[in-house]
Amino acid sequence: MTYRVAFAISGAVSLGSYEAGTIYEIISALSEHNKNLPEHSNERIEIDVLSGASAGGMTAALIAHKLLHDPSMLDGETNNAAYKAWVEKVDIQGLLSHHKDDFTRTSLLSSNFVGKIAEDLITNRHTNNEIPTPGPHNTAANKIHLGLAMSNLNGVDYKLEVFSTSAEGLDQGEFVQTRFQDRVTEELTNEYKEKQWKEIIMACRGCGAFPFAFSPIKLARNWVRHKLDYESRGAAPFNDGSKDEDFYYMDGGAFNNYPLGLARTLTRKIDSTPEDFENRYYFYISPNPKNSVRSANFKVDATSGMKDTAMQMAKSIFWQGRFQEWMQVETVNEKIKLLDKRAEELFQVLSNNSSQLQIQNAAYDSLLDALYGPSLQSTYTEDFERLEKAYCNKPQHQQLPSLLKETWIKGIVIMEKSGGLENRESMKVYTITTTNDNLASEHLAAFLGFLDKRLREHDYLLGRISGMQVIEHILNQKNNANALGNHLPLNVASRSARISESKLQLTAMKLSEITMNEVNYENRQALYNRVRERMKQWLKDENVSWIKIQGAMLASKSCLKNMFQIEKRKLLGITMPAWYR
Repeated sequence: MTYRVAFAISGAVSLGSYEAGTIYEIISALSEHNKNLPEHSNERIEIDVLSGASAGGMTAALIAHKLLHDPSMLDGETNNAAYKAWVEKVDIQGLLSHHKDDFTRTSLLSSNFVGKIAEDLITNRHTNNEIPTPGPHNTAANKIHLGLAMSNLNGVDYKLEVFSTSAEGLDQGEFVQTRFQDRVTEELTNEYKEKQWKEIIMACRGCGAFPFAFSPIKLARNWVRHKLDYESRGAAPFNDGSKDEDFYYMDGGAFNNYPLGLARTLTRKIDSTPEDFENRYYFYISPNPKNSVRSANFKVDATSGMKDTAMQMAKSIFWQGRFQEWMQVETVNEKIKLLDKRAEELFQVLSNNSSQLQIQNAAYDSLLDALYGPSLQSTYTEDFERLEKAYCNKPQHQQLPSLLKETWIKGIVIMEKSGGLENRESMKVYTITTTNDNLASEHLAAFLGFLDKRLREHDYLLGRISGMQVIEHILNQKNNANALGNHLPLNVASRSARISESKLQLTAMKLSEITMNEVNYENRQALYNRVRERMKQWLKDENVSWIKIQGAMLASKSCLKNMFQIEKRKLLGITMPAWYR
């Protein structure tokens, strides 16, 4: 059997360096597993789905390309593509420099600089014949499904026909809702298509267009050609349904920063049998853990002020916009847990009443005839064999008397069939996160890493440690009879020594508690100047009067100087206030 892996990668801004380190270690382990397999083994592990939001979407696309076309760029701790993109190439000087077609009136930083990095690492390597060994990588599936979470600023309509009142009575009308959460999905093969990858790079730029930092990106979308993203999801036709329409996209993480649901949607295009679901695993990578943002102590009474109430309203709207509906309807895992519990209870009942097994067995046969009928006997045989394999996986169960085992499995078949769980999907998700206290680049809304390569190096190593820890956890659970669920059957060397060594390197960096005034000063000064320059430009664009612009710039100066820890000017040796020019 082949084990299939899907990656879901959250948005992270400069913390893409953390995600780069994590995914490097996981892919390295999966590759080592496949190399260790004997010839003709059916225990191969394949990566067939990659989804991402914001920075995670960029990483997902980059990794998909390397898996299919450029496998050597997944090797080497500091030579792999993710390291080059998120540690070496993305820096504040490049982001502040002007590139062709940048829209300075709608962005703080250069959007085209990000596109240039993607072109250097993807399309240019084909154009310049820089790929030493064509793909695929030994962990790549024949087809890889890529999903990018997008935020569509134009919106797409979804319509439902309803009755509506009119002067004459009831007419056929429409109930319309506009959806701004969008997606771009692509099915990729080992056949390199330059046009497809240019479109993916452009989509990645839109996926990562962080508000105000980068300008929204235009993509041409088609209701029919992109039917998996629109027509098949029930969207109303736009632009006659056949013509391209330009949509403008910003950071996909605004509405869907946790693209695990998108990964799950894509795996359902692949998985269809119980064995497929059983052999499916997910890796969810995010620098920040998913914690509750519930405000149990919030209240409104005679002492409440408008500020606190407004802040809570804004918080509620923000987090509701990020809520993923698929989590609410996903109850299969709980049903499967209940089925497992009932199966264990049934086993105890049958074991304690062995004298009644013949009667129970005959009763179960009658129920199975009613559930399957004569035409579905082959289906029953498949279900029986599958559940026998699933539940009789421990030595004590494999050695059961044949009548007890047969009656027990028949009972489980009945419970599963009547509960509609034949093609059950119990999501096995490895969540890889850390905390803000451990990260070096978390400050400044996670933009701090762009100001100093040392911070990106630190978080990349931290990501590698997190990746190795997950691999070590999987190895430790392989022979644990009390392990929660069936783990990925990895056959690789222990990461324990490497984890210890890497932790020592991380501690020696002394960067997890770095403050702003320890970050490269020239870069801080450059970003501070850019923020003030663009603020002034944006105010002028809105026809704000000269006197109000001067007032706003003066009022913001102290705040910005404190934020970036810019040195205060001196006059005759006396330190002047932050607002002093």
